[in-house]
Amino acid sequence: MADTDWTDSVATAQELIDENGRDVTLIRFNQTPADANKPWAGPADPDATPDATTTVRGCFVPMSGSGLGKDTIDEDLLKRTSELCLIGPGVGFDITTANELIDGTVHKKITFVQELKPAATVLMYYVGVER
Repeated sequence: MADTDWTDSVATAQELIDENGRDVTLIRFNQTPADANKPWAGPADPDATPDATTTVRGCFVPMSGSGLGKDTIDEDLLKRTSELCLIGPGVGFDITTANELIDGTVHKKITFVQELKPAATVLMYYVGVER
C-alpha cells in the first residue's frame, strides 16, 4: 500500500482551526531545580519564568457528548477534564510537554495531549484542559 500524502488534510485542519478557533497560549513551566543539590525539590516558582510559550489558534469542544478522544483516554483523565481544545500542527514547541493553556485571561491546566497522527504526519492535537 502506498503512503498517503497528508498535505491537503493538514492544510484543511489548520484552516478550519484558524477560521473557527481563538488564540490560546501554551506554556511549558520551568523545570530547572532551584537548588542543584536538591533536584527533587523542583523549581522555586516554575511558572514565573516559563521554559517556553507560544500562541496558537485552538477550537474548544465540550467533553460531554463530543465523543472525541473518549475511546483512547483513561476514564480518570476524563473526570478531571472539562474541555477539549483542538490545535493544529504548527506549534512552536513539543506540545506534549506543555503544562498550561491560557484562554484569554483564564489559566487552564493541561490534563492530557493526544496526537491525531496518521503515519508520521501530525494532523492536529487533542488537548484536554481543566480549570
